[in-house]
Amino acid sequence: MTSLRVLLVDDSGLSRKVQAKVLREVGVEEIVEAKNGLDALRQLQELKFEFGLLVTDWNMPGMDGLTLIEEVRKSADGKNLPIMVISSEGEDDKISQAFAKGANSYVTKPFKKEVLARKISAVRWISDLHGKKKGQKEGDPPPLMEGELERLGFAELVGFLNFSKKTGELVVTLETGEAGVSLLAGEVTDAWIGRFASEEAFHAIARLKAGRFRFHENRPARPKRIAQSTVSLLMESMRLLDEEEQRSGAAGNA
Repeated sequence: MTSLRVLLVDDSGLSRKVQAKVLREVGVEEIVEAKNGLDALRQLQELKFEFGLLVTDWNMPGMDGLTLIEEVRKSADGKNLPIMVISSEGEDDKISQAFAKGANSYVTKPFKKEVLARKISAVRWISDLHGKKKGQKEGDPPPLMEGELERLGFAELVGFLNFSKKTGELVVTLETGEAGVSLLAGEVTDAWIGRFASEEAFHAIARLKAGRFRFHENRPARPKRIAQSTVSLLMESMRLLDEEEQRSGAAGNA
């Protein structure tokens, strides 16, 4: 796996210090800091967008995180840069806005180190995949998208496929059989696992902690049985997972 250089953007020096410590603990080798969106854009341009991940706060003077994401996505060099928002803004509409502007992942403060580690692993996988794409020659098959949910996480994976506007089937191999999600231009059209189908199946797959996945690119999408947008599905899954973790934590402390 390639080394990871992260651009960390937050107007609070203390917050940057705390986040940088956690980033190093989860395996990030190089961290460049910026105090707001304007400072971040300057450093991106000076370093020719040679970053594996942009981590940004939401509320900052000069240029906030949402505007920064917009500006980065306008650039050809920043179109595929993985972006994670770490913010105390945890409302559903805020998270939805961030994804709509082009964020790949969202972490609310305070966060657990394990959650951040999983999301960092996901964006490293995305960064490596883009690196393989850059080395492709015309006529080469697309890079194989497969791995373990334990390392990547279902929500992060679907978020990446949504952002990349992929069409195909994401199949998860389990001890008891297979589960899957069908996508058309990044939007989930169907999901299935066992006797469950559509939205119920999507949320069941999102709770899986293990299983090997493989994305079959350009496999024709299944008939549409899911009415919700992919962003809405992801947000609902994140909410359910948070509630599950809270119940688990409460039970462990009892």
